[in-house]
Amino acid sequence: MALRYYLNDSNFTIYHRAALGGLAATITAWEENPPEGIQTTLESDFVEITWDESLTEQEALRRILEASFKLTEDKLIDLPGQFIGEDAADLKLAIHEGLCLTFLQHNKMRPGEKTPRVFPLKNADSENPNPITYKAINSYAHQKAQGTGLLDVTRRGEGGNFQISATIPQSVIPGAMTGKKPLQATPEEAILLLYLMVGCAVFLLRPRTYKEKAQACIVVPDVTDLLDFANSMQILASTSQNFQRFSNTYLGRVVGGAEEAALSFLIDIKADAIADTSSGVSGCQVIAMGKVAWDKNQINRSLSVKVRGNYPEMKVFRTAKQYLGVSKILQTKDGKSYPIPKSPVPELIAANLAAERHWCAYFTTLVSKKQDFNRMLFQKECFKKMAKAIHDEDDQAIIKAFHKAWEITMGQLGERARENNLDFSRLVEVRREKMRNEILRTKTPSALASWFLQFCINATKGAALDPIREDKERIRNFIFNQRNFDRFQNLLLFALLSYAGDSSNNKNTGDK
Repeated sequence: MALRYYLNDSNFTIYHRAALGGLAATITAWEENPPEGIQTTLESDFVEITWDESLTEQEALRRILEASFKLTEDKLIDLPGQFIGEDAADLKLAIHEGLCLTFLQHNKMRPGEKTPRVFPLKNADSENPNPITYKAINSYAHQKAQGTGLLDVTRRGEGGNFQISATIPQSVIPGAMTGKKPLQATPEEAILLLYLMVGCAVFLLRPRTYKEKAQACIVVPDVTDLLDFANSMQILASTSQNFQRFSNTYLGRVVGGAEEAALSFLIDIKADAIADTSSGVSGCQVIAMGKVAWDKNQINRSLSVKVRGNYPEMKVFRTAKQYLGVSKILQTKDGKSYPIPKSPVPELIAANLAAERHWCAYFTTLVSKKQDFNRMLFQKECFKKMAKAIHDEDDQAIIKAFHKAWEITMGQLGERARENNLDFSRLVEVRREKMRNEILRTKTPSALASWFLQFCINATKGAALDPIREDKERIRNFIFNQRNFDRFQNLLLFALLSYAGDSSNNKNTGDK
């Protein structure tokens, strides 16, 4: 008897390919010790699971599921195919919470203890662990193929074998709408889809820019090579410090948006090489799960976005994620801990890239309030690093010219402060706030171009600004193109935030 799956099956969707990747990773995790009586074959595009006639199909499946879906001693979900070790208990907790909000959101799918347990989450910003509560479970649906009918005694075929068809419940494909009749599949397909939970990554959502009340999301990878994918899953879970990962901790699984989750996962699974195709993944589909207006009882799909494996300004997102993407923990009045993203910037950039917009689109919405802008000023070194990561030459030219004009302007403010015994920091603060308001209030392309040129002229007192003289045609074509208005406005506000003078400039201007 055997189960055989081909990655290039013409009937397979991205869900099937992700599930097959999860099955391949699980088989890899078994190493030389597969379930008793079970033999496996794994190739880059093929999986085969066999057993001899001494085992019925149902008994073979029980052994396979027992080795594939486990629980830790703390009653957290443990998926061997994700290779997460005992030293990453906080990551297991995040995945446990994410799975309970997506695949296993119904209590019947994960019966457990009524009283929440407390997990002491270590945080680099605090000496004392932060208490995170979670629901410990005694079992979950995938351990017994619950809802599929595969192991039901009443549906058992002749000699303990499967019947002709099986059922696909929502615990297998979250958010799947069944209609009047449940979704039907062959037993082989139903068994495969049980491993979708293994092949996917789950994140906890704390959105700041979206109105939907999303709570979690599922990143479904588009698997192109089973061996490479299984290897990438091992690398992703590794505690080695050879490269930085964004999603291998509890706080790393707390993000602002679904697109941010998808790009974080893709960067991580490609093992520090964005353009490398050896990860076995070409892109992904990310599905946000949350409350919707038409259903008050359960969590449904609120957003579904296809995300490519690479974008021209991926490095900008990566830099934003590296310096602004680490989530932080807030303490509520009742002593509970609540994790939120440190900054909305990675969420915004990821959403822009996934929607094929300019990476800085809608940046005005993040700095339209004075208090939000001032809060971001404390992170100007991070924005400076983002500016250096920009690939587009038009963006580089505008930001470079603005930074030079602002540097000269602050030099002038420094001279004024020394001559009149004034507070330099206060002068800069007032001028910066005035500029922010002027940029935000400018409503036409010609007015914004005029403001920018006047700002540069005032800085040099009529002389040509070096960056503009060096790239005159590019800057002129950009600022006088009406289609660039929104992009130009967003770039100017980003440039205002991302200027951080070097040590020599600081000595001259007093900007420390």
